[in-house]
Amino acid sequence: MKKLFIMAAVLTIGSHSFCYNAREIVGEKNYEILQKEGKIQLNRFNDEDNDLELLPDTEISRKLFEGWKNHNLTSMAGENLYLVPKNGSSIKDVSVILRSVSRLEGTTYYSNRKKRTEVLYKNAYCIKNADDRTRIPDFTQGNADGQVQYCVLDDNSLGKTNYRISYMQSENEVAAEFTNVTPVSYGPIKAVSEEKLLIGAVFIDCGDEYIVYMAERANFFNIGFLEGKVKNSLLSRLEAIYGCFVKQIGGKL
Repeated sequence: MKKLFIMAAVLTIGSHSFCYNAREIVGEKNYEILQKEGKIQLNRFNDEDNDLELLPDTEISRKLFEGWKNHNLTSMAGENLYLVPKNGSSIKDVSVILRSVSRLEGTTYYSNRKKRTEVLYKNAYCIKNADDRTRIPDFTQGNADGQVQYCVLDDNSLGKTNYRISYMQSENEVAAEFTNVTPVSYGPIKAVSEEKLLIGAVFIDCGDEYIVYMAERANFFNIGFLEGKVKNSLLSRLEAIYGCFVKQIGGKL
């Protein structure tokens, strides 16, 4: 009987997925802020230190974002950290939505310049490769780890840009990294060269809640009076993309 009890206990423990402790991976101070505010945001410019201060201490977070230092993107850095309830959703649900690129179409954002809400992405869809904009379906099957998609995001302010999206997934984390593979333009002006804009998102299973980390780094040209507008346009994308991801998980978050 004792052996059977021990075996049953081991099987029961093994049947539960491992999840991170939110307080431990973001630190006591940040976790207390997240509980009160739901979000922490940090923006830096001309950031020669090239650090990400809010990066959670998890395997995929480190693997994805610490590699950004090699790109030396110091003109601008944006970090957003969120705490959101799971309400019955899973990492598998999040994995599907992060790969559902077409659902970014119609995403809205608040334009500080126009003081109103506007559509961010007029069109959003997957394409054959970095150079071929032939539209193909989103690929959302199986585990996302190691998958790569290419897409077009037709931005309200920044025009059409091709991105490579690379994915990582484990039992308790899923992440997506967007890299521009064509230049980003502000009107007729090329603001960001190819491979000089990175946007990353990681959802971390912490039991009844997710820690969500969004980050963005970029190098852009010195474009005088337009520089502030480019900064605001790029940074506002983090909040908008996050909002779209959260809404699209079947209303569970």
